[in-house]
Amino acid sequence: MNSPNSAGLELDFLCTIALNVMIPLSNERTLQAAFYILRGRKANQTLQDVHLYNLYPYYRMFPRFTKEDWDKIVSTLLQKEFIRPISRDEHAKKSTFVVTQAGKDFAQAESERYQLDYWLAPFTQSDMAERLGLFWLRLHLLVQTVSHLLVGELGFVPVVSDKHTQRWVRTELQDHTARETWQGHLEEELYALLQPLPAEAQELIIAQLSGAAQVGKTLGQLAQKKRETPSYLHLPFRYGLAASILRLQREPEQFPLLSRLVIQNHKFDSRLTDSAAKTYELIQRGLGKTEVAGRRGIKESTVEDHLVEMALRCPEWDFSAYLSKELGETIVQTSEQLQTSRLRMIKDHLDQSVSYLQIRLALARRQGEKVT
Repeated sequence: MNSPNSAGLELDFLCTIALNVMIPLSNERTLQAAFYILRGRKANQTLQDVHLYNLYPYYRMFPRFTKEDWDKIVSTLLQKEFIRPISRDEHAKKSTFVVTQAGKDFAQAESERYQLDYWLAPFTQSDMAERLGLFWLRLHLLVQTVSHLLVGELGFVPVVSDKHTQRWVRTELQDHTARETWQGHLEEELYALLQPLPAEAQELIIAQLSGAAQVGKTLGQLAQKKRETPSYLHLPFRYGLAASILRLQREPEQFPLLSRLVIQNHKFDSRLTDSAAKTYELIQRGLGKTEVAGRRGIKESTVEDHLVEMALRCPEWDFSAYLSKELGETIVQTSEQLQTSRLRMIKDHLDQSVSYLQIRLALARRQGEKVT
């Protein structure tokens, strides 16, 4: 499996994924922006790019990507002339890039080959990628723990080292009645949950689970066994987890135990990141952005990032104190006429009094309306 040919197939697949992220960012953002999306960077600019360019399926697809991994992909794309670097203008500090027609053709052909539309379907209108990790950690440790409880082995080494996950599982199994319920019904609920999934997704989830009678395999080990590229196996695996989360949310009464894995105990608005949700609460109390920054001890620019997130995810929020309806419409029209979301270019075509925050708010609300 470690042959040059398999390494080439792995690189081809990663180039396909990278190109699909780059195509909407072409002539708009830097190559680094695409890297941040695939890594799952939690910076507000990255999250805004995900929303503005509808790149939900790719956010945090490869959280362990290194800079060396990315440089190799970019080097390959440049060598094959699938992308071409360009300078925005003589005053620009950062250069952008364009995806060539050859790059677009390659991405389309390979996307069809790997059935990307199918495997990425659960991610197209949600922030699902952010929740996969927590769901998998809970499921993995829960299955291992219940399995050992069933055979009376309590001296096992947990497969999940995350303390929050360990604490959650201990809470779920803290009394005798709860343990009996999980031991009696986990298997049947898990079977019912996974049964409708494609066989490939089922196999990848089950094979990675550990228990009293099974040591879970890694995706790398499974890729070797199946003679498949390791990164490709992330697709059906992520699909299986995401489809399971959606079903548990949709049919909690059918899964009284497993639905507990996806309950979100948010003190604040669950549509927002925790920090933005705290800002939203203060804004709703009538505080201005300067007051919020002072109250929370954060930069005003950070509060502005939160306002943009609120405009995107909270359609009921009235931001007329920052942006009038008329100016918002003008900004959106300018963006559409120029066929760009680049803030600097849009600002250059508007009155000098228009701020970057106002442009960001208008674009965020437009994108929010598209995905809600």
